[in-house]
Order: sequence, then structure tokens, then C-alpha cells
Amino acid sequence: MALKYLTPGPVQVPEFVLSAAAKRPQFHRTEEFREIFKNVAEKLAKIGKTPVIAPGTGTFAVDVMIYNYLNPGERAIAVVTGEFGKRLAESMRSRGCVVHELTWKHGDAPPPDVLEDFAGKVRDVKAIAVVHNETSTGTTNRFVERYQDIASSMGAVLLVDSVSAFPAELVEGDVIATASQKAFISPPGAAILFLAKEPRAVSNIPPSMDLRKFLNSIQKFETPYTPPVNVIYGLNAALDYILDMGLKRYHEIHKERAELLYRKLKLRPVPRQSLRSYTVTAFYADKAREIINVLRANGYVIAGGMGELRDRTIRIGVMGEIELEDLEKIAEVVNRIVA
Repeated sequence: MALKYLTPGPVQVPEFVLSAAAKRPQFHRTEEFREIFKNVAEKLAKIGKTPVIAPGTGTFAVDVMIYNYLNPGERAIAVVTGEFGKRLAESMRSRGCVVHELTWKHGDAPPPDVLEDFAGKVRDVKAIAVVHNETSTGTTNRFVERYQDIASSMGAVLLVDSVSAFPAELVEGDVIATASQKAFISPPGAAILFLAKEPRAVSNIPPSMDLRKFLNSIQKFETPYTPPVNVIYGLNAALDYILDMGLKRYHEIHKERAELLYRKLKLRPVPRQSLRSYTVTAFYADKAREIINVLRANGYVIAGGMGELRDRTIRIGVMGEIELEDLEKIAEVVNRIVA
């Protein structure tokens, strides 16, 4: 039986993207590949400011963001609402930064006035870092753009991890880190960043992470190092699909899928209503392991919780090649178990 993946990522990659990716890889210094890379770069530029593609996944994109916008010894604020917020703070500490964590409860996010008050007590802040879509709890922080105002007023940069939302839910920030294998519905392997501000770090950046090298190369539609060639083939096809549909409609179909689950599942969502994710849904479940196993027996792969919610929640991703009928079937199976 073929399994269908409704996970936080990698997602159920559409067949047309898989077909595009399944070509013999070209030498990345040829005119032929340069033309494909140019197409991808230009399409990404329709979605966000100054795109950069590097070999890696979402975690690498976040690390690249941290290492290019913070110097060792600088003060930074990490907004922590789940496991990926913790990873964001960990990345900043590995950079040698002095990290002040604003920790908030699962399924919620600190309002802008709370962040502003917290930031006001930390002197000489160079960056505020936040997870836009906390994958571990299915929570979308919809205060991010107001956080941008706070960061700008302090002369700090806003660093946004939107690995599991962008571009299904768009967000503005000085720097946005994401990846190919989630809402870009492509195979894993491409770390993607959008830069509204020039990199500001000046020391100890590993060459493979140095955004200035990528920015210099992309002017000629090249990469400084070997790119994830086949992922770029797939991403090219995926971007055609997303842009032809339109970003507004692309957002709407994810919202429709997520709201079907929120409406039909007889389980309590982890996030509060106004912050419910439209890409990764999360629910409290006493029978989490049983639900996961029974769904797999019915052809669907979902995810369990993470961290302290590991055995208490389930997570169902709605990115990729998914039909509403799949979600109806999942709701039916889950409700039989929890009834």
C-alpha cells in the first residue's frame, strides 16, 4: 500500500515536481543550468525580497541567517514558544551571542507590547529572532510584522524562521529563513533565504554560510558552490504551480484544508484559535501513538508531538499533494479512535 504523507515536512511532493527533479544533474557551471537557476531566482523574487538558495535544509537556513546577521558577543532576543524557538536560541548561542529568551506558553505568542517591554530592559539589542510558524505546536505567530516595528525602532534586525509556513502564509521581516521541502512542495535540499537587509556580520563566518558570496554570485545567476541541482529542477516546477495559482489562492487552499481538520476532529487544537497554523495542525491526544499507527494502517503518515508534548499531541501537515477527501478520511479514522 502506498503511503501518503501528511507530515510537517518533507511533504507529499506532487508527481509533476518529482518528475522535474528526476533528471540527470547538469554541471552547474553550464549555460543550460544557469538558465534554470535564473528562472528559479526570478520566480522566488516574486515572492520575497532578494532570494538566496544554498545547499541545505531549513535548519541550515536558520543557522546561515544567524551567522550573517549577528557577531559573537552581541546581544539578541529569542522569542521561544516551542521546540524550534529553542533551536533558534541555541543557534544564536553557538554563534557566541548573549541571548535573552522571551519564553511563552505552548499554542500562544507574546503580544507586541510584551516584547516591547522585554526588549526595553535589554540594552543594545542587535537582533530579535522569532519563529513565524512553530512546527512543534502548530502555532503561527501573527504578531511578527508588529515585532518588525519594535526591532526597527531599536535599530535591531528582525530574524524570522518561517521554514514551515512560507509561502503558504507570507510574512515580512528583515530576514526570512525557509526551505524547499515544506510549503515550497519540493524535495529537501535547498535552504532558501529572503533578505530585506544586507548581511551585517563581519567575522568568523564559515565560507559555505557566507551570504555575501551567494549575493555576489547570484548577480550572474550562479552559485559559489555546488547547488542542490535536482532540487532546483523540482523547485522550478513547484514555483510555476504556486505562481500560476497566485499567492492569495495558495494561502487560501492551505487555510481550507487546516480549517476542515480544526472543524471535524474531535480533539482540542494546541494553539489558540487566532494563532492556528494553516500548514501544520496540532491537537492534544491521549491516544497519540494509537492514532498514528491506525492512520498508517489506513495509508496516511502523520507526526507525533515534540519535546514535552511528544506523547501528548499529534501533528497533521496540510502542505503538498493533499485532497480534501484525504482529510475527511483522516478525521473519520481519528474520531472513531477517540469517540
